Amino acid sequence: MIQFPSKDEITQKLVENLLGPNKTISDLQNQWVTKHLLLGLREAIYSFVIVLKLVYEQFTVKGAKWNKLDEIGYEYGVDRKQATKAVHQVALRKSSPVNVDTPVPDLFLVTTTPYGNNPPVQFRVIPKQDAKILSGQSSVTVKVECTESGSVGTVPNGAINLVAQAGFDSVTDSVLVTAGAEQEDDEPYRARILERKRNPGRGGTASDYKIWAESVDGVVSALVLPRNRGNGTVDIVITGANGVPGADLVRSCQSYIDTKTPADIADGGVKVIAPTSVAINVTLSNCTWAAGYNVTTGASIVKDAIGTYISKRANKDRIVRVVDIITTAKNAFDKTDLSQKPVLLDFNVTAPAANRTLGNVEMAVPGTISMS
Repeated sequence: MIQFPSKDEITQKLVENLLGPNKTISDLQNQWVTKHLLLGLREAIYSFVIVLKLVYEQFTVKGAKWNKLDEIGYEYGVDRKQATKAVHQVALRKSSPVNVDTPVPDLFLVTTTPYGNNPPVQFRVIPKQDAKILSGQSSVTVKVECTESGSVGTVPNGAINLVAQAGFDSVTDSVLVTAGAEQEDDEPYRARILERKRNPGRGGTASDYKIWAESVDGVVSALVLPRNRGNGTVDIVITGANGVPGADLVRSCQSYIDTKTPADIADGGVKVIAPTSVAINVTLSNCTWAAGYNVTTGASIVKDAIGTYISKRANKDRIVRVVDIITTAKNAFDKTDLSQKPVLLDFNVTAPAANRTLGNVEMAVPGTISMS
C-alpha cells in the first residue's frame, strides 16, 4: 500500500533540500520571504498529493472500494461473490399415517423458535422436489432454504422446529446442508483480483483452477492438487462458509469447473471434492477459574475459543498444535468484558497428546471439548 506524505513530511523534505540534513522550518526564522515561498510550494505539492491519493484510492486495485472495485474486477474477469442462502434438510410430519399420498407444497414455510427480541428465522421448501408423504407413512424428508441471504440461515442442527402454515403438524430433525454466506467483502475480493492480475489465465494451470473454484458463490477457499489421482488428474479441495462444504456446493463448483476444463482433459480428470473431517477432541482437567467464573459460567467461553482456533487457524496452518490450544484456552475471555480478563487461570491438557498435522484433503473440526 502506498504511503502518501503529510504536510509536515513535505515541509521537512523541502527544508532539507534547501538548507541540508537535520534542518527544520524554524531555521528559516529570519528569512520571511523564503519561508513563505516554501510554505506556498508545500501547499501546491500537498494539493497534488491529495489528487494522486484520490486517483489511487478510486482507480487502482489496491485502493478502490465497493462499486469501483467491482468495475476493476470485471475488467479482470473476477466478479464479487454474492451472498448465498443456507439450505437445511428437515423432516415434515403428520401426527398419524396418511391415507393417501400427501404432497409437500413448494415454498411451504417452517421456522426456528423466536428467541428474546430476535424474530424466527424463516425457511421455505425448495421448489420442484416432488416430495410427498406416501400412503401409510407419516413423514417425508425435504430440503428447505432460508428466506434471507447470509449467515443468518446457518442455524444449529435441530433449530428449525416450527410449522408456520397449515398442512403438516410438525417439523423435526433439521440438518445443515449448505451454510449461508455473506456478500464478499472488499479485502478478500481485492485479493482474488490481485491473484488473477499476477496469474493471468493460461487455460488450466493450478492457479487457474484455484481462481475458478474460489469464484463460485459459497466457496471460501480452494486447494489444487495436480496429479492427485495420477497423471492427467487434478483434485480441487474446497471449503465453504461453515468449513466442510455440503454436497450441493461441491456439485455447483464441479459444474462450473467443468465449463472451464480444457478439452484435452478426460472426463472426471478434474474433480472437486470436500475435505475429510478430522475431529479434534480436547480435554482440559483440574481447571482453576478466575474470580467470578466456574465450569458452569466459563466453560462455554473457553470451548468457543478453542473451537474457533481449530476451525480457523489450525486449518490455515495445516497443523493442530497443543501449545496453540493451551495459549487459546489461557487467553479466552468473555466478549462482554471490556477488560478482556482471561476466565481460566490454570489447567492440564490430557487430550490431544500430540500435534496433529493435516493432510492435503483433511480439515480439522472441533470434536468433543471436555472441561473439569
